[in-house]
Amino acid sequence: MESNECTECDWGTVARYRVTATQEIVQFCDECEAVWDAEEDRTSPSVTTIEQFLTVRGLPLLRSGLVPLV
Repeated sequence: MESNECTECDWGTVARYRVTATQEIVQFCDECEAVWDAEEDRTSPSVTTIEQFLTVRGLPLLRSGLVPLV
């Protein structure tokens, strides 16, 4: 398995993003939308999706509020 392969769905790619409104950094899968904290190693299951993550914070469900980090 590649280091950026999603451990939840085994299909998508996980990348790091900064949430513009809160400045939080998260990792999330472009396929199943699983979310992990920025420094989490992703060996444990994701406990939320990007939709739930944004909803809990009262943020719009738009990917434009997420800035990819290289």
